[in-house]
Amino acid sequence: MNRNDMLVLHITNDYKVSVETMENGVSSVKYISAESILDCLKSSIHNDGRIDSGILPQNCISYSGCANGNEFVVISFEEKTTDIIFEKTEYKDFPIPRLVFGFLISGDGRIINVRLGVTEKGRLTPKSKMFVYPFSNVSGFHLCTGSNVLPKIKSLHQLGGLPYYILKMPNNYDYYKESRTKLNLDYRGLLEHLKDKDSQYYYDNVLVGTDKTLNDFIAEVNL
Repeated sequence: MNRNDMLVLHITNDYKVSVETMENGVSSVKYISAESILDCLKSSIHNDGRIDSGILPQNCISYSGCANGNEFVVISFEEKTTDIIFEKTEYKDFPIPRLVFGFLISGDGRIINVRLGVTEKGRLTPKSKMFVYPFSNVSGFHLCTGSNVLPKIKSLHQLGGLPYYILKMPNNYDYYKESRTKLNLDYRGLLEHLKDKDSQYYYDNVLVGTDKTLNDFIAEVNL
């Protein structure tokens, strides 16, 4: 495989695994057992260490490991609503577009970087389109958590609960610009406008496209 080729793992809620490969612009999908993919990962390591991811979080779409102990895990967040807090206002069951989270974890379980983006709906591929994140506290794909300290983890499957934790953290106007959406509203006005809409409304009326793909979201990380 060359640098433009890619291999992506898809894991369903019932732990079925499909491997999508992109070689010379041609995509193919093969379905395999979880045991087979673990055996493959283990056999790919020679004398420089062993990869054993353990149980991955639900909706994990990408995993990378490095010899220094760092790991990068990308999760597709499939909820269509969530609870958010802006300043002192709580918005219950607030509609959201399809989000992807990327977690860079150190060897001792510290979360040292969080990436957050919006991707298109439907089946995800390396070429899936990314949109400008419409809310605050994100610059590019980098999430700023301010004074909030993210918990350490002991196992990668614990990452599955972090998107809920992060989205409920109080946020403000940090990094927010009216140009983030097609509506050009101030942040309070945006939230008030969106609170009674649905997830699809973002794709029809709100989101601003970028030249980035899901592959860029995954690949632009230094382990």
